[in-house]
Amino acid sequence: MMYSLQKTKTIGNNGMINLPKKWVAEFGFHLGELVEIRIQNREIWISHYQEETTENVRYITARQNVSIPSEIRNLLNLDKGNKLKLYVEPNEKSFVFIPIDKNGSS
Repeated sequence: MMYSLQKTKTIGNNGMINLPKKWVAEFGFHLGELVEIRIQNREIWISHYQEETTENVRYITARQNVSIPSEIRNLLNLDKGNKLKLYVEPNEKSFVFIPIDKNGSS
């Protein structure tokens, strides 16, 4: 069951997106950890890395940022400054970002 955090996040330089500190700790993520980033139904899912994955992987930076891969940004037409609605999926210990289009709907 996904929960909305009533937050939006803005894509920064090089596709960087900030993960909320509370949920990073809650889900057991660590700074410098490799995470899996996948696209599912126009949603961006960030989860713990699985060794057998064929998905994109990136590191969590010291500032709790993750870079959304350019392939995913291109598929979803996302650029620096685009806003994403943030959800968490506690059962899968995942962050879910849903793009908000220019007129404000996700």
